Amino acid sequence: MEAPKWVGLVFVVLFCVLFRGSFAEFVAVDNYLIACGSTQNVSVQGRIFVPDNAQSMFKLKSEAASTVFSNSKVSVPSPIFQSLRVFSSPTSYNFEIQQKGRHWIRLYFFPLSGSAHDLESAPITVVTEDFVLLSNFTFSRRNGSSLSKEYLINVATESLSITFIPSNNSVTFVNGIEVVSVPDELIPDQVPTVVHSSPLNGLSNLAFETVYRLNMGGPLLTPQNDTLGRTWQNLDRRYLHVNSSAVNVSVDPSTIKYPVGVTPEIAPNWVYSTAENMGNGNVPDSNFNVTWVFPVDSSFTYFVRLHFCDIVSKALNNMVFNVYINTNIAIGSLDLSGITGSLAAPYYKDFIANSSMDSNTLSVSVGPDRDADDTDAILNGLEIMKISNVARSLDGLSSVDVLHPQTASRKNKIWIIVGSILILGALVVLLLVGFCYCCLVRRKSKDSNQRQPWLSLPLHGNSLTMTKGSTTSQKSGTASFMSLASSNLGRCFMFQEIMDATNKLTRACFLALVVSVGSITVHSKMELK
Repeated sequence: MEAPKWVGLVFVVLFCVLFRGSFAEFVAVDNYLIACGSTQNVSVQGRIFVPDNAQSMFKLKSEAASTVFSNSKVSVPSPIFQSLRVFSSPTSYNFEIQQKGRHWIRLYFFPLSGSAHDLESAPITVVTEDFVLLSNFTFSRRNGSSLSKEYLINVATESLSITFIPSNNSVTFVNGIEVVSVPDELIPDQVPTVVHSSPLNGLSNLAFETVYRLNMGGPLLTPQNDTLGRTWQNLDRRYLHVNSSAVNVSVDPSTIKYPVGVTPEIAPNWVYSTAENMGNGNVPDSNFNVTWVFPVDSSFTYFVRLHFCDIVSKALNNMVFNVYINTNIAIGSLDLSGITGSLAAPYYKDFIANSSMDSNTLSVSVGPDRDADDTDAILNGLEIMKISNVARSLDGLSSVDVLHPQTASRKNKIWIIVGSILILGALVVLLLVGFCYCCLVRRKSKDSNQRQPWLSLPLHGNSLTMTKGSTTSQKSGTASFMSLASSNLGRCFMFQEIMDATNKLTRACFLALVVSVGSITVHSKMELK
C-alpha cells in the first residue's frame, strides 16, 4: 500500500521544526536600521531601514543644521546608498541601548553625484565615546565604489553615541547606520596567540573591525542567510597563492550537524557545507600547503577565526592536517572527526596574530600532516578582524580626545562632577564621625562628673560655710546655691547630691555619711525627719 503524498511533506516539515528548535534563535534586543536622509522606509536584503527623522529611540544632535540629499537617477550598488545626510559640524546619533553588551556598528557610505558639496573629497571621521572607527577617509581614490564598514564594540552604558566629524571648512556624510545587539559569547574574552604561549586577555574592552569574512569555496552569503546579519564574501580565490592548489567542494547544508558549543551564530550552515579542499598544486611533492595571503595594516593586531567541517572524508579519522598562520604552526595534527566525534560537524578555532614579519600581509595555510595516511586538508570559512590599538583606534594613532575634544571635555566634566560628589560625600561622613565622637566624649564627661568619687572633708582648719544669699527651705530641703570659703577643700557638694547619696537623709545613710566625713558644720537650719 502506497503512503499518501502528504506523509512525506509532514515528515519534512517536522524535521525542519526539530532542526530549528534544537537551537535557541538569537533575537537582537537593540536593532537600529537607519536610512540617513531618506524620507521613506528602505528595504535592503529583506531588512527594513527607516528614515533617520522617524525614530524615537535615538536623537540627532548637531551644532549646526544638517542637510539631506537623494538622487534616484544614480545607479547605486544597494538601495541604502540612495540617500545621505550631510554634516557641516560634528554631529552625533545618540542611540538608547536596552541591552548592554556587544553590538555591531555598520556604516554605509557612497558619495552621490549631484550634491552641492564635493562629497568624493570630503574627509570622513567617525568616533564613539571611546573608540575611533574611521579617520579622514575620502573617496578620491575609490573610483565610484561604495564603502561598507562593520565594527564590533562592547557597550557598557545605556546609550551609544556615534559622531561624524568634518574637517575644517569641509563637510562629511553618511548613507546608512546599523546598531544591532550581538551575543556576548560571540568573541571570547581570552584568545591564544600564535607566536607567544600566553593568551591575550581583556578582549571585551577592545573594539574590532571586520577586514575579511570569507565563505571558502561557496557562494556569497547575504544578511538574509545569517542569523546575525553578516555578509560572507565568496572572494577567497582572489587571495589564493596558487589557484590550482585548491578545489571547491560542497554538500547539502541540511546535512551539517552542529555539535554542542557551536551554533549558527558562530557561522551559518552554508559556510560549513562548502570548502576549499586540496588540489594537485602542480608540484611533484603532494605534501604541499594551500595558502591564502591577505593585505593588512602591519601596525595593528588581528583576531583570526578559522572554520572547519569535514565534508569530504568517507570515514572517521581519515583527514589529519596542519594549520599555519604566517608560517607559524597554529594547529598541529588536526583531526576534525576525532574532535567532533562525527563527520560534517562544524568546528572553529580563534587566534591572535600580527602581520607577517617585515610585510603588510597575513597568511593562512592548511596542509597534510606528514604522518597521516591521507594527504588532504580543508578550510570552510575565515574571518580576520582588526583589533583597536593603544590609542583605542581602528584607523591611525589619533584618539577620540584628539579628534573630538568636545568628547574629552564632556568626559572631564563627568569626572569632575563624580569627583566632587565623592569628595563632598567624604566630608559629610567625616563631619558625621566627628559629631558622633564629640557627642560620645561629652556624654562620657557628663557621666564622669555625675559619678565623681566623694572626698572626705578636712577635719581641722576649715569649715563649710554658706554665703549670705544661701537659704535652705524646710519644705523642700534643697539649697539654691552655696560656695566654699576655702580653696583647699577636695569637693563642693550640692545639697541635692547629699539628698541623693543619703536616700533623702534617712537616718542610717546620714549617719554613715557623717562617720565617713568626720564632722560637718552647717550654718543653716536643717530638719531631719
